[in-house]
Amino acid sequence: MRVIKILNNSLLLTKDEQGQEMIVMGKGLAFKGKVGERMDEEHIQKRFILQNNPSAQAYVRTIENMPEKHVNVINKLINNAKEKLSLDDQIFFTLMDHLSFAIERWKKGVALQNRMLWEIQRFHPVEFELGLEAVQMLNLELGIELPEEEAGNIAFHFVNAQTHEQNMERTMQSVKMLKDIFNLIQYTFDMQLNKNSIHYVRLVTHLQFFIQRLQEGRLGNSAKDFIFQHMVKEHPLEYKCAEMIKTYVQNMLDISISNEELLYLMIHIARIVQEEQGHEGRL
Repeated sequence: MRVIKILNNSLLLTKDEQGQEMIVMGKGLAFKGKVGERMDEEHIQKRFILQNNPSAQAYVRTIENMPEKHVNVINKLINNAKEKLSLDDQIFFTLMDHLSFAIERWKKGVALQNRMLWEIQRFHPVEFELGLEAVQMLNLELGIELPEEEAGNIAFHFVNAQTHEQNMERTMQSVKMLKDIFNLIQYTFDMQLNKNSIHYVRLVTHLQFFIQRLQEGRLGNSAKDFIFQHMVKEHPLEYKCAEMIKTYVQNMLDISISNEELLYLMIHIARIVQEEQGHEGRL
């Protein structure tokens, strides 16, 4: 492994024998490797592979221009989140890039409203709590005052870093669709859903995977027509609600939902509605 560039005292840009560029981290690495020379890998504590994308060099420049203390604190908050979440290492670059601009905006007194703060709190509470911890850590250790809303932005990065294909636009689309689908359910049955209900949690989980399948083109289409027709007959309002969701998805993504997907939507909706109405039964 050869050193290409020294980014700061603890971060080096390197290239391995296969030509793969990566950023390596370790205490005092800048004093243990010179540009163009091979370095002793025993001092490396972490490796971050630079994936082949147009943003790679921009990430390098961002890290190179950030104060070393900022880099260390951001790496610390990522490690804290990794204790509870399975995060892809690319979050080191994407979150570093985001927070460098967030800190610059704070210095200039520029505030950007997070219009999906409520949704990220509601549908991704673990990520949001970790986002709050991250903001507190940044403010305390860097002597800054990022607003609580920034926790929502950090939470989006945590959510995004758990997906197979990291795509922030998809992550934000997913949260918006969750909100819209829940609004359709509450509108259809004229009720507020109990967020402490076990069926609410199960519905959220089902919808998260449902939306992921929509985005990845992996919708189910097994033959369950008998059960489907039975649900349509026994639960007409749940069927109407599922059809509204189907129309919404068609308009949003130009994707048609199969009867199997409608069936599972009806089952989850029926369970939470029955619970809310106080006469939960077997489906």
